[in-house]
Parts: sequence; structure tokens; C-alpha cells
Amino acid sequence: MKLSAEISRREFLRCSALSAAAMGTAAALDYQTAMGKSPTNKKTKIRIGVRFNEHWLKSKNDEDLQFFKQIGVDYADIALNLVEGYEEHGVFAKADLKAFVDRLAIVGLKIERANSLGSYYLNAHLHGPERQEEINKLRRIGEMVTDFEIPVFGIQACQAAMHIDNRRAGWVLQQRRGGYEYYNFNIARSIAGSPKPRYKVTADQLWKGLLNIYQQVMPTVEGSKTKIAMHGNDPPLYQYLGNPQIICRFADFDRLFREVPSEHNGITFCCGTRYELGEDVLKGIRHFGKQGKLFHVHFRNVRGTLPRDKGYSEVFVDDGDMNMAHVVRALNDVDYDGVIDFDHPMYVTGDKPLPKQYIAFAVGYMRGLLQSL
Repeated sequence: MKLSAEISRREFLRCSALSAAAMGTAAALDYQTAMGKSPTNKKTKIRIGVRFNEHWLKSKNDEDLQFFKQIGVDYADIALNLVEGYEEHGVFAKADLKAFVDRLAIVGLKIERANSLGSYYLNAHLHGPERQEEINKLRRIGEMVTDFEIPVFGIQACQAAMHIDNRRAGWVLQQRRGGYEYYNFNIARSIAGSPKPRYKVTADQLWKGLLNIYQQVMPTVEGSKTKIAMHGNDPPLYQYLGNPQIICRFADFDRLFREVPSEHNGITFCCGTRYELGEDVLKGIRHFGKQGKLFHVHFRNVRGTLPRDKGYSEVFVDDGDMNMAHVVRALNDVDYDGVIDFDHPMYVTGDKPLPKQYIAFAVGYMRGLLQSL
């Protein structure tokens, strides 16, 4: 009787354990269903990155760069002026790029997007007499970027501000929610505060210059792991500061991709800039995503549009007109497997000289959205 009772107790415990495990699994499945998830959903391939400028490179032992890794970031979206030699010459030695890549690797960061600056190839944009020297530099950079297998090489549209010495009038700091500071842009204020352009250009001239740049630089990345991404004009206005701009709407990107056909030719999809012009951001994601043209995403939120409000405000990622949960879901639906980054920081009380509090907020917000998929 004693042995029989012991066996019964063991059987009871075994059955209880199996029952508890089954109930736990069922509860988890019920939770996933309630959250709109399929239990077989694959993990999203979207990754989180950051942008930073030269001020982040001045700390002892690169402790400021370590901050990015501490909040769970692995990827960086950089401007090439952070590489030694670029500011002086518009190009750099391969050893200097390696030194910068290695420096980031020490703190656990990889370059996802290396962005050239349009002012270093202005003559090429204008299809001027010195264009070939500038394009040759872009070609050398393209070759080096592919050697280091940097996924995205950014080439810029010609910004109207470059014809007035890159001045950015029309932006003022304002406050929202609890006094955080953000930048507001207004067309009339910008025009009133800017000098007249030094010269006039035409849209045809800019298209001729841009296509020539792309036709010569694109071959440097063909067959590699690097792709070239166009951000477009910001602010996205066809007429601005007395001169035309040409990459403003989705149709302009379509023309660029059609004129220079390549699997390596795509877009840095800036949610803020696309929304500022009043275009449907979700439709844009589906449009370019289905073509395999989404190479990088600036996950920036704004309030207001240029057609309706003649201006806009760059605000906290959760405080703008767009529902960013819908944006990240649209990216996931087209199997976007690149990086999203916050793009422009806001300014929180006590968050100077570096906007670490805002960046930590933005990264945490983006991670939460990705985990909800």
C-alpha cells in the first residue's frame, strides 16, 4: 500500500507539471493572439542606429561613444567629415577610414551609412568645369566604402542653401511638453532671413549634374555589399531661396532610379522630410519597399506640413503628427532589414552639451515599437 501510494503521488506530480506547462503555453498563445501576433511570427530584421557629430569624439577613452553601446545600439549613421582628411580635401586616405572604422569597432559600433556632403561636389551638381575632379573623389570614396563593406553610401541632392554659403535661416528654437526644445521651420522666415543666391541655376542643369554623378559613381559599388542611397532635398521645396531643387517627391526618386537602373540605387527614406511635403509616408514605404529600394530610414517625427502650414516642427519621436507604430509596422510588412535612426535630436532640460537623454528616450521608444511587432 505504501509503494502504491508513492507511485500515485509521483503520477499526480507529473500530471500536475504537464498540466501547468500546457496552461502556461496556452496563456502565452492567448497573450500573443490578444496582442495581434501570430505565434509563428518571425523576429523583425529592423535594427536601431544612431547619428552623431564631431562633439561625440572628444571624450576620454571614447566614453561618449560607449554610451551608444550601453543603451543597446550597434550601428552608426555618420557624415564623412568625421574621417580625417575629408574636410580639407573632400576625400581621405584608406588608412584614415580604417582608423575610424577601427575606433568605432573598439566600442562595438559598426558604420551602417557613410554620408558624403554635397558641398564637396557642388561643381559636379552644377555640371561645371571642375566637376570631374569632384566626381573622381566620390568614386575613390565609393571604392573604399565597398572595401570596408559599409552597407550604405549616401550621395546628396544639391541643396538650395549651398548657393548662399550653406546658411540655414528660418529655423528657431521653440518649446513643447514640459519645456523641451525643438526646431521650427517657416518658409517666409527663411526667405526673409536669407541673402539672395550668388548665381542662378536651372532644374535641368541640376538633373544633368546629378545623373552624371550617379552614372560615374554607381559602378564603384556594383557587385559589392554597398548600396548608394539618396536622401533628397530638405526642406523639400521645388523653389527655395531663389533657386530650384529637384529631389522632393516620390516621383523624383522614381526618376533617379529609372535613369540610373541598378539594384544598388535606392533611398534613405526620411520619414520627417517625406511627411513635411504632405506625401503619404506609409504609401511611400510600401512603394519603395516592394521595389527593394529602402536602404536606410530616418525615423523622425514632425508636426505640420509645408503645403498646409508653410512650415513644420521637428519634435520628439512620439510627439508628432505621425503614428510611428504604423510606420515601423509598414517597414516590417515590406521586410525592411536595414537600420532606423532618430535623425535629429531634441533638447531636454540638463541634456547638454550632448543630447544623451533624448537619444536614450528615442532608442528605447524605437526598441519598444520593434518588440511590439
